[in-house]
Amino acid sequence: MRNVLLFVILTGIILSCKNNAENKTQIIQQIKTYEKSLYNEQQMQINETVADSLILVYSDYANTFSSDTACAEYLFRAAEISKALNKGKQSVAFYEKIEKNYPSFSKLPICIFMQGFVYENLLLNVEMAKENYERFISKYPNHPLVKDTRVLIENLGKSPEDLVKQFEEKNTNTH
Repeated sequence: MRNVLLFVILTGIILSCKNNAENKTQIIQQIKTYEKSLYNEQQMQINETVADSLILVYSDYANTFSSDTACAEYLFRAAEISKALNKGKQSVAFYEKIEKNYPSFSKLPICIFMQGFVYENLLLNVEMAKENYERFISKYPNHPLVKDTRVLIENLGKSPEDLVKQFEEKNTNTH
């Protein structure tokens, strides 16, 4: 009886692994299909229906196969597409998920910087933008974007007109 039970359990595990591998292959194929049709070159724009589907598949993959090394990259792509679709909260949520679950991801500095960028430009939340920009500078003081990030912090909340006026005044004072 014990051997039968052990056999049933092992068979279940093997079938589960096989189904999991098949499911993984199917999801990766879906991703490739959606990625090919994401951008409509004739209209020179993102196909929003495909983009929404691709975001869901990226997220599904990351939730289902969270230990896979591809997850962070898929979540990063989901964040970028969400940003392109002006879905700021969704974009930030993906960047935060990467930061929380994949701390060794090579694009982690960009994820933190982009949180600030999205808060500033899509969500219009100057306080959160500043917080994330400062966190980026603090964690990655030698990153090539630090200098630009400091400029962004200095100009947070300024209107385009204010920035033009400031630039003109600076130009006048240097000539």
